[in-house]
Amino acid sequence: MLLRFCFSVALILSFPVAVRGGESAQAVFEKAAGALAARDYPEAERGFLAVLKAEPSNVAALGNLGVVYSRTDRQAKAIEVYRQALRIAPRDRGLITNLGLAYVKQEQFAKALPIFERLGADPANLQARELLATCRLALGNAESALAILEPLHASDPANAGVLYMLGVAYSKLKRTAEAHDAFARMMQSVKPAQANFLMGKASYETGDFEHAAEYFRQSLKDDPESRNVHRELGKTLISLRDNDNAESELRQAGMDDAEALYFLGGLLAQAGRRDAIPILLKARDVNPEAWGPLYYLGRVYLDLGDVRQALPVLERAAKLKPDEAAIQYQLGRALQKAGRPAGASAAFARVKELKARSLKSEIDVLSSGREP
Repeated sequence: MLLRFCFSVALILSFPVAVRGGESAQAVFEKAAGALAARDYPEAERGFLAVLKAEPSNVAALGNLGVVYSRTDRQAKAIEVYRQALRIAPRDRGLITNLGLAYVKQEQFAKALPIFERLGADPANLQARELLATCRLALGNAESALAILEPLHASDPANAGVLYMLGVAYSKLKRTAEAHDAFARMMQSVKPAQANFLMGKASYETGDFEHAAEYFRQSLKDDPESRNVHRELGKTLISLRDNDNAESELRQAGMDDAEALYFLGGLLAQAGRRDAIPILLKARDVNPEAWGPLYYLGRVYLDLGDVRQALPVLERAAKLKPDEAAIQYQLGRALQKAGRPAGASAAFARVKELKARSLKSEIDVLSSGREP
């Protein structure tokens, strides 16, 4: 979703402690802050780490180090340092916002939601309210997202991000005419490449994969170097079962894109390909709390007959996502092959329980006459 991600940079504090080369912590911090402003992220990281070595509780260095990690797509590390900083300064709104943003970037919307519910309680905090709507929409709460989006749109009618989310929310609520109107106004407010990208995202969100692919291809005609579009087109082509072209698009997204790594690794793992392993390992390292890369990693290890490697990653995936039947099934296979029949039986019993629960939920929805 189009969002105005604004990373706050903490204030420079003065510290007399010597850090490196006889320089004071303040001097090193100022140089690191300058490197951050100049987008020299390796130098900024080295500087903030040097300050933290001398001053582990330096909230400013922790906050800015989190910005470095977030901007270099190392969200797990960003989350770690933001949480560390918040233990020292629990009411710092900039740190709280950036922590929520890092969760959103990892698509951990359930963790971001309470953060933006708290920040979004302030009607003047438009960024927090927009992000709260993002979380609610991503978690399937289109009606409650709309309650935020409509006032936001009234106060800023040209906000393309809000128009996009309005269109998605209206689509999910089957309010087709209003969805078309929101998307039309969004397309008038942004450049063609971005407009087609957002329309592709909206089509993908509503399951219209054929049109999504068309929009993404049109976006690439206007901006052939856009890695984000290559990633989204690759994801869409997977849904269309065009796996060869999906692989090509996902590779063009780059090997530093966590989401592209996950989808590419999963695609290769489903084909039982050994080259899925390094890609999934990198995806796991980028986002250690994500169960998806671990699931596919365990699956490909099993397909290759490596039970010793498969078992621990599947056990970790099951801890992260205990209600996922697919993980339990692969875990049962691994335990069976490892000569642990009792554990395998328990895992397979869990699969049956989860599938029965899912079926009951679907029957309840149908019986109530509600949309699933």
